[in-house]
Amino acid sequence: MNTLSLKTIIIILILAAFGLGFYLGNLYPIGLKGDNTFEAGWQAAQERLSETGFMPMFGKDMEITSLSGEIKEVKGNKISLKISPLEPLADPNLDNRIVEVDEKTKIYRLIEKDPAQYQAEMEEFERKMGEEMENPEEIPEPVVFPEMYNKEEAGLADIEVDQRISVKTEEDIKEVKQFKAVEIIIQSGPARPTGPVE
Repeated sequence: MNTLSLKTIIIILILAAFGLGFYLGNLYPIGLKGDNTFEAGWQAAQERLSETGFMPMFGKDMEITSLSGEIKEVKGNKISLKISPLEPLADPNLDNRIVEVDEKTKIYRLIEKDPAQYQAEMEEFERKMGEEMENPEEIPEPVVFPEMYNKEEAGLADIEVDQRISVKTEEDIKEVKQFKAVEIIIQSGPARPTGPVE
């Protein structure tokens, strides 16, 4: 299945979910409490869409402790971060998060490695992989794929609008609008479409 077909199917499923929510809202009188609310219909549509397998949802108990996105504003020690929704039917109010920075927040910048250095690391990686394939019991530690970037210390003053950053926290931020960051990584290159970090 090509990308265009998959996108078309996802769009159709999202529209079907909206239609189901609207239908359930009209089928039953909308109340302020209980099962006959718009919220209940919306929840039913989300669950139904999740069951199709085309739109996997994060489990209710799954914690999200890292996000990435594009900086929209830096004001004092607060960063306004635009992210992609964690799931297609997520609360749109959570597409914009407020990241708080304090003296404990570690801030780093990713700097692209010199191509010659990266090539040498790749060659070393390939050599070690070859050794591990030939003698797996003799390798004392696992072989790690080389990183394309070095991480160097930075500060809040290095964070600017339109940069893309990754943020880590110590709390579950799946449905939290504002939170404290324990680590921020300023990514190099132009801003790209935003979203969660695995």
